[in-house]
Amino acid sequence: MNKIFNIGVIGSTSKGDYGHGVDTAFTASDRARILAVADDNPAGLKTVSEKLGVTRRYLRYEEMLQEVDLDIVCIGPRWVTARVEMVEACARFGCHIYCEKPLAGNLADVDAICRAVEKAGIKMALAHQFRGAPTVNKSIQDVSAGLYGKLLRMYGRPKDDARGGGEELIVHGCHLFNLMIAFAGEPRWVSAHISVNGRDAKISDRREATEPVGPIAGDSLSATFGFDNGVRGFFDSTANIAPRGGSLYGLRIECEHALLHIRSQAEVSIYPAPVVLPEKQDLKWERMILPEWHYNSEGLPRDLKGWLHLGNHALSENLMDAIEYQREPATSLNSARAAMEMIQGVYASHFAGRRLSIPLEDREHPLARM
Repeated sequence: MNKIFNIGVIGSTSKGDYGHGVDTAFTASDRARILAVADDNPAGLKTVSEKLGVTRRYLRYEEMLQEVDLDIVCIGPRWVTARVEMVEACARFGCHIYCEKPLAGNLADVDAICRAVEKAGIKMALAHQFRGAPTVNKSIQDVSAGLYGKLLRMYGRPKDDARGGGEELIVHGCHLFNLMIAFAGEPRWVSAHISVNGRDAKISDRREATEPVGPIAGDSLSATFGFDNGVRGFFDSTANIAPRGGSLYGLRIECEHALLHIRSQAEVSIYPAPVVLPEKQDLKWERMILPEWHYNSEGLPRDLKGWLHLGNHALSENLMDAIEYQREPATSLNSARAAMEMIQGVYASHFAGRRLSIPLEDREHPLARM
């Protein structure tokens, strides 16, 4: 097929902006043309429209959707305050969606988004850029094929800067949970504990994040998730323990015969045992090198500082393929919904004091009960 997709962009300068490059996700594709941009900030609208080379500028995204014939809309803001309204508006006009994470701040909003997307029969993909990296996708394929033996456990750790605990749970936890789901399928249960200054967190500890991403609480937390076939996932986060100039961010995948570690820039390293054995000097980490990821078209080492853009580009192509060939995107709405079940499930389990099944029966966020 030779379809050219018409793209529109929604952003909100100073109110979540355009996420991590969501506005430029389709710029490198010869299958897409960006026709219009909407931003409720006049200065931001001018800047971004000039960057994208479009002349159709709107202060209200509703007007853009009414006046421009669009196939796909990029929803850019990191803030989730207007997420439901933006998705519902795009769905009313039959526009497929590429959306910044997190999907929403609570499961009630997730449910509303899912209803709108399902009713409209459109595709929606989230900007979980790790899934656009060949290194990560090869790891998923190799683990699924049993190359390293049975998948046993997964350990997720976010950046653990000042946002550690509740904010990291949603801001970077959504990426790590999306990866866990890609490796192990949808979660079945959650058991979690949250603390504040070393004591058990209470509902009254609810606070706002540095950006509006839904209610949060806790400066330290631990969670265990159950998946099919006895696979377990673990997530731990504590504020202000990141090494200076470094990051703890990553996902370790423990299999029977190997340990895989996915780090920033979608780098994957493999260790030939299920855990690190310091006394075994002959066992070494081996970095996965894939020419299509690590080298440019001229055969020179690629600067992976721009890996988020590379991931966005790959996911934009994947979304267009999903639309043309009627299949689910790699970063589908279903996987984003399951990740949000895990996030809200941490709070639900902690305040219930017990393990809970997923999907959660109670769709109200526990921190909304103040």
